[in-house]
Order: sequence, then structure tokens, then C-alpha cells
Amino acid sequence: MSTHAKIRIAVLDFDYGSVSNPSWLSFLPGGARGVSDILVNRLVQSGSYTVIERSQLEAILQEQDLGASGRVDASTAAEIGRILGVQAVIIGSITQFDLERKSSGGGALGIGVSNEETEAYVKLSARVVNTTSAEIMMVAEGNGQADQSDGSVSVFGIGGGSSTDNEGKLFTQATEQAIDQVVGALGENSAKMTSLPNAIPSITALVADVTGNTIVLNKGTSAGYQQGMRVAIERVTKEVKDPATGQVIRRLTQPVGVVELTEVDSQSSVGKVVSGTQFKVGDVAKPTQ
Repeated sequence: MSTHAKIRIAVLDFDYGSVSNPSWLSFLPGGARGVSDILVNRLVQSGSYTVIERSQLEAILQEQDLGASGRVDASTAAEIGRILGVQAVIIGSITQFDLERKSSGGGALGIGVSNEETEAYVKLSARVVNTTSAEIMMVAEGNGQADQSDGSVSVFGIGGGSSTDNEGKLFTQATEQAIDQVVGALGENSAKMTSLPNAIPSITALVADVTGNTIVLNKGTSAGYQQGMRVAIERVTKEVKDPATGQVIRRLTQPVGVVELTEVDSQSSVGKVVSGTQFKVGDVAKPTQ
């Protein structure tokens, strides 16, 4: 992928509505969530992406009540992505998650030999959503298969049963194989990803400290804030309340200035004043570019 800044993306949990036997998912650590976790690990390992942590993603989903109905469409995924300040969101489906067992055997004089072959099949479909346009910009698919053959011997029908406790391992191997194909397909279409504009998070911050020309905000990378980003500082001059409920329905503001972020961690940002004066703790910061 390009040597420019890494693409900021988020990975939502894969849905499994089309899986014929969802109970098989219990053999994979984490179930359906385990699929997206493996994908996140592979994307991070590739070195081409900055992936939003699950805790940050879940906090946004809960706070905004997004995805509460289950399956997330491209429009909702784009909304989630804009809040997080990511350029793309991956949504996906587990289209096959099956296990097949085949037994064969024979013997003579009371001694039997049996062989059981177990095969796990996994198919995945991942869709990359452009958070700016809410369009599905690419689809990547992957197939995985893992098998194991166990032989056993029984004397007069006693003993010799082979263990079938390896389903989880087989499903994990098949899933990893499918995900490697998905990541490979994403890499082959990397030009589409690198052409995405920088994402501007929709989460506002508050000024937490003012020391000279240094401004500290109470939001950081967990809200999509990045080094080099500029934020417009505004001051709330009036709150308009709904006369029926008493809830604030609009806040009127006036511009104070512009700050460029120079240092960002997960929970806070530090910036230098580009323009404006008389900044105060409690002023609102809105990302602009």
C-alpha cells in the first residue's frame, strides 16, 4: 500500500443470518465476533491500516444507539464511521460455517478399524463502505477449509473411539484461511482505499485547559482526532430549550478561533492557536479539516 498515512478504518461484527447452522459458531472462540477480531488482527499486522479498537467502537454504538437492530447497512456503517473519524468501515457476512463428518471402516475376527474425517468450511464476504458517500466501494470474499482424519481400532466393539474435540481448531484454521484471502483482496484494491479523503470526525470536544497559546481538548484518537487536524473553537452564547419538555434543542455559538492539534493520545489532544484570542475552558471544539 502507499507510503502515505495509514488508512483509518473500523471493522464491525460480521452477521451470520445466512448460516445454515449458527450453533457451529460456538466452536470458534468469540463466535461471530471472533471472525471480526481475527480480521482486525490481520489488518493491523499488515501495517497498512489504523484500526479503531473494539472498545471505542462499542462505546459509539451504545452512545448513539446505532446497530441496535442487529444487521448494519451501508448507511448506518457510514454514520458510525463519520462519528469515529474513519475513512472506511468494513461490514461483512459469514455466508458458510459448516462442519462435515465422514466415517468409514472395516475389520475381521472381532477387530474393527474405523476412520473419521472431519472438515470445516468457512466462507466470508466483506464490504468496504466509504464513510463520506456511504457507498460500498469494494467487496472482498474469502473461502477457507480445514480437515482432520482420525483412525481408531476397536476389539469386539469395545474402545477405540477417536476424539472429536478439535472442531474449534478446524473452524479457526478455516476462518483464518478465509480472512487471509479477504485481506489479500483488500490489498489488491488498495488504490481505492488510498484515494479516500481524510475523515473529519463529527464528535465535538471541549476545551479542558488554556495555557498561553496551548489548548488542551478532552477528546483524542478514540474520537477520531489526529495530529495535524484543525478544530474551530466556538463559545455557546445561548441554549434554546423545548418549551414542552425543557430539553435543550439547539445551542447558539459564536466563533472564537482555530487550533491545530500537535499531540494526540487516546483521551485528549494538545494544540497550538492558529487564530483567535480569549479561549476559555468549556469552549466547544469542532473538527474542520
